[in-house]
Amino acid sequence: MKEYTVLTINPGSTSTKVGIVKGDKVVFDGSVDHDRSEFAECKTFADQYPIRLAKIYEALDNAGIDKNEIDGICGRGVGLYACEGGTYKIDDLVCEHAANDVGEIHHPATLGIVLAYNMGKELGVPAFYVNPMPTDELKDVARMTGVKGIYRTARSHPLNQKQVAIHHSELMGKKYEEQNYVVLHLGGGISITAHEKGRMVDTSRAGDAQGAICPNRSGDICTDDLNNMFKKGYTFEDAYELASNRGGLVDLVGTDDVRKVKEMIANGDEWAKLCYDAMIYTIIKWTAMMAGAMMGKVDGILLTGGLAHDEELVARIKEGTEWIAPNYVYAGSFETEAMGFGVIRVLSGQEEAKTYTGKPVWDGFACEPK
Repeated sequence: MKEYTVLTINPGSTSTKVGIVKGDKVVFDGSVDHDRSEFAECKTFADQYPIRLAKIYEALDNAGIDKNEIDGICGRGVGLYACEGGTYKIDDLVCEHAANDVGEIHHPATLGIVLAYNMGKELGVPAFYVNPMPTDELKDVARMTGVKGIYRTARSHPLNQKQVAIHHSELMGKKYEEQNYVVLHLGGGISITAHEKGRMVDTSRAGDAQGAICPNRSGDICTDDLNNMFKKGYTFEDAYELASNRGGLVDLVGTDDVRKVKEMIANGDEWAKLCYDAMIYTIIKWTAMMAGAMMGKVDGILLTGGLAHDEELVARIKEGTEWIAPNYVYAGSFETEAMGFGVIRVLSGQEEAKTYTGKPVWDGFACEPK
């Protein structure tokens, strides 16, 4: 069978990750760094397009990549309306929505789709996105709150989580669509998700003040907590920032580098130990909650992300959750693999590409009283 070659593009704030996936291997995994001065004249992320495009081509040339061997391109799926997981073909509508950031992400990753689409046209190959950031497969009961008209949305790390779940299933000789997992993405932000028969049916909402305490996100904050914050002089904007990027360990102990936190603990800092312990405690608690979302029918608990390199943290999570199901560790990020393998499954005929509808996959309950 032909070994397909896929170019992956994953833009970040100060870099653009560029990968080449061939067959079942990542043969190139590079990162193009951008000095902020390069974007000084760019009023929007869209204005960064020509700069990033030129740097991508330069990186491919420097790595000796033959562009004629590329069979498909995958851009990071960001800036779209919510849709189900899977591999999607990029068309004019997808490109327009990403360029205009209809998902209101406000991040340069929205350029992933735009870059992939236009490079695909230049190279004469199809362009795709895989398990996008706004993947929403929640079951109806998981959307509910106790307030009419206020519903939960899906906020997690679908690209990495689904890749780890698919890979683990293959190693076990199973199909992802036949298994139930709790997947823990353990990074600066932590998302803990119930994967039931191939769908992410419930999840903590990373960055939305719901879930475990994280290195740089607050985790759970209830209305009474907010009220007390306001009494102390915090603004709503402060609360949002603490929930999304400067809460958790970075607010509690001054750093989101867990290695430094552990150095503080080793030097006798009892406060740092309490905060580290609390983070692990809330991870275990939310893992059990997601197991409950699947009625306790869990085939495995999968740990991934950068924090999964922390052997003590992993051991303690295992101690607290192996009564639910066996733990398996896949430390690090597998976004390049996720994007490349998703496209290869389509090019090889193992999976059919989906079509983006241009509408949110969920837009209210028909049974809701008016």
